[in-house]
Amino acid sequence: PRVALVIDDLGYASPELVRRLCAQPIPFSAAVLPFQEHTQASARIVHEAGKEVLLHLPMEPLGYPGPGKDPGPGAVLSSQSEGETRARVRKALLAVPWRKGVNNHMGSRITPDRQRMTWVLQEIKQAGCFFVDSRTEKDSVAYDVAESLYVPSVQRKVFLDDDKAFEEIAKQWERALALARKDGQVLIIGHIYPETVEALEKLVPRCRGQVAFVRASELAR
Repeated sequence: PRVALVIDDLGYASPELVRRLCAQPIPFSAAVLPFQEHTQASARIVHEAGKEVLLHLPMEPLGYPGPGKDPGPGAVLSSQSEGETRARVRKALLAVPWRKGVNNHMGSRITPDRQRMTWVLQEIKQAGCFFVDSRTEKDSVAYDVAESLYVPSVQRKVFLDDDKAFEEIAKQWERALALARKDGQVLIIGHIYPETVEALEKLVPRCRGQVAFVRASELAR
């Protein structure tokens, strides 16, 4: 069974934590936010460790601009014109070096919007990237639009660390492994929390010989 692990939100976490994450002896993908203090350093560390770099593209969530609903600088917003949307995607793609693919950061207002996702994914296709639908919104059409545009794509099946307690992370990890055994593959998304990095240091060695860890690009089709 193939397991693709994606770790989100690199860019504002300390380079030390990113190095610790990248010490994992498995292939995985790391999604880097553009226009953050450690964007360039994080992408470099991930690339030099032989892991896969993704652009973590900020998109407007439902409830924006309420508390905890700020997708960050350079985000794709529903108020933007087609030209502005495309320009923002291109600018974000240029901001993260070595990126091979893109996944959405937040985006529960944008990913159900077929028109806007078409603009976004046409730019992603133009850049030669694949797409991971983070599925932050159950009504997302992003994966369907990607398929219709022939952009290689894959969907997230499990969020690892909605709850950062080790027992809960371990429970989601086991759920993901069970899905991988049933379906032949699974894509898991976690975040660059110290708790998640520490949990992976315990959980990954337990799987040796049971599953094949792959980059997200290897599941995108």
